[in-house]
Amino acid sequence: MASKGESTVNREAIFGLLPVTPKEREFTFYDFANVNVGLAIATWCFLIGGTMAFFVNLTDGLLAALLGNTVAVIIMAAATTLPSCKYGLEQYTALRSVFGTLGTKVVFLVVVLIVEFLWAAILAVMFGKAMQNVYVGLTGSTEAGQVLLIGFAVLAILVSWFVVWKGPATIRSLNKIIAPGLAIMMGIMIYLMVREFGAGGLLAAPPLDPHPNRWWNFMIAFELNLGAGFSWWPIMGGLARLTKNERAAFWPNMIGINLAAVVGTMVGLAAAITIGTSDPTQWMIPLGGAIFGILALVFVAFANVTSIMSLAYATCLAMKQVKAFLLMDWGKLTAVFFLPAAAIVFFPNTVYEGFGSFLAVCATFFGPLSGIYFVDYFLLRKQRLSLRNIYDLSPQSGYYFWGGINWVAVVAFVTSIWVYYLFLDPITFESSDMFLHFTASLPSTAYAMLAYYVVMKAVAVPKNVGFYLTQGR
Repeated sequence: MASKGESTVNREAIFGLLPVTPKEREFTFYDFANVNVGLAIATWCFLIGGTMAFFVNLTDGLLAALLGNTVAVIIMAAATTLPSCKYGLEQYTALRSVFGTLGTKVVFLVVVLIVEFLWAAILAVMFGKAMQNVYVGLTGSTEAGQVLLIGFAVLAILVSWFVVWKGPATIRSLNKIIAPGLAIMMGIMIYLMVREFGAGGLLAAPPLDPHPNRWWNFMIAFELNLGAGFSWWPIMGGLARLTKNERAAFWPNMIGINLAAVVGTMVGLAAAITIGTSDPTQWMIPLGGAIFGILALVFVAFANVTSIMSLAYATCLAMKQVKAFLLMDWGKLTAVFFLPAAAIVFFPNTVYEGFGSFLAVCATFFGPLSGIYFVDYFLLRKQRLSLRNIYDLSPQSGYYFWGGINWVAVVAFVTSIWVYYLFLDPITFESSDMFLHFTASLPSTAYAMLAYYVVMKAVAVPKNVGFYLTQGR
């Protein structure tokens, strides 16, 4: 039986920044695969499919989704889950070895925290939208409208906060139920669509509002899925540190947020191009009938909540990078995270209508961040980190770089966003001719990786600025 002191240390490892030891890790391969599937198949992936429906048919969409997600998830998952699992580190603590002890806070506060507030709000609004349609399906009344949507969205925030407060064991338990149920539901939805429209009808259905250039349509769909795959960057390391080995940390990503997400996206795309709406909460009842449609909506709605839980747990750990949050009680800390998200859900139409652009904006951030992290850990450090220097925040730390900031990483990251805009404006979708050949995420990510590697090899590594030549834990 663990002593009081051991229990305190264990709790700090699970709810704080201490490394999680192998015996403290709760996620097996199966557990993490369930978490990944629970993350992947929620209303957001149907909405991605609905967004793609404006541009591509089912055949082009499947190829774009599979290629985009696979490429992005491989880079993202390798860069985040493998170091976090190997060393039991929360992702942003490990990121001190890349951006410096102070630079990590800048990246987190300026980019990640704002984006994760929005993701939580988006998922909560999707929950509200789904439950609003359940209410309409059961009662036939549309009077409550917006008030009902917002009320359910706030409920999603409250339920998520309560579960995250309880910790990852509760998240794991819920996903053991949600993930298999989602897989069954996906199978039933595919069957219903084939029965209703036939395989030929699904394949022949045209996109809703395509651009005259078919290749441009494909590349936009490809770009959206690159953005979706890269957008998992902020949270996967925080979850993967709870896995029992690196195999269990990496490969469930390919099962869940890659393949399962593609299946869900294709269901959304197929429904949108055949039923005629890109809003997934409006086609489930017409497709499955009142009983199954309502059950599917309820199930998918609560899958949104499990996604919020995993997202919030990882982000709340990251918030401890800030001194004001470091010693804050876990329940209060999680409440602080959910307050901005709760405020955002009072503007549900803005959240819903801007989803496609928001997804593309995520790619401008998280593709280059994944690439820089990948280069630093695999190519420059040869998969070796120093825990002593990671937890040393003084100027004597090997990861202090220049004044606590790795300016090479910061400049490579910031300029990579400019490179993205040379190819595509993520808000208006206006693109250059180069976009048709390279997308926008891939060249901006490749630029960040190459620029970071070349400059670090020339400037930092020879002088051991950043603890590159001296290895050890």
